Amino acid sequence: MTRFSARMAQAAKRKKSRIILAVDPRPGTKNLKLFARKAVREVAGHVCGIKVNFHLLLPLSGREMSGITRLAHSYGLVCIADIKLNDIDSTNKAAVAHLAAMGFDAVIANPFMGAATLASLVKEARRMDLGVIALVYMSHPDAKEGYGLEARQGAVYEMFLERAVKAGADGAVVGATQADILRKVRGRLPVYSPGVGAQGGDVEQAVRNGSDYLIVGRSIIEADDAAGVAREMNSKARSARP
Repeated sequence: MTRFSARMAQAAKRKKSRIILAVDPRPGTKNLKLFARKAVREVAGHVCGIKVNFHLLLPLSGREMSGITRLAHSYGLVCIADIKLNDIDSTNKAAVAHLAAMGFDAVIANPFMGAATLASLVKEARRMDLGVIALVYMSHPDAKEGYGLEARQGAVYEMFLERAVKAGADGAVVGATQADILRKVRGRLPVYSPGVGAQGGDVEQAVRNGSDYLIVGRSIIEADDAAGVAREMNSKARSARP
């Protein structure tokens, strides 16, 4: 089996894109299945993957989610489940089994669960051919109240990063708005950065600071020309790379 990090890099190379579409509908959106399928089809030529969170995972059935991941895969896109998994071994195992059955390629997990539990999750997920991306530092302003706290061993995010590296995680989530953190994390693991656009993150600056993949939702999905915005962001990301 090819590790997720390698499959992700291959998808980015094939699609000539480092953009991952966050398929996050606004509350109250009608016909979520149709919304998701339309969003994927509109920008499939300009992104390398999709990220799905509880906006869709809770209201849609496993069969409906499987249809969405199959559609994404038909366009050569990877599928990431953003549930920030953070629980005991047995619960984590059940979660990744369900996600694998729905066709996901990776899950985002919170290293707060502990070093040994995270390592166990990575091992179990890999057995199911899933990757694990560790949540190291979120993109919203309040992130500093948790991930930025200082402990005896250093900042919380630094401990989370070390846990992720030692566990063999496939990547780290660091918000595009966290310039200093991105520079510190750069090179340790592939970096996935939400927060571009609506939350104030800049595509080119995020890439220069260390983002390998940019997770973009509202700026693309809510645009009149979603494909055009995705194309423009992808062009900026490519031009910003060394």
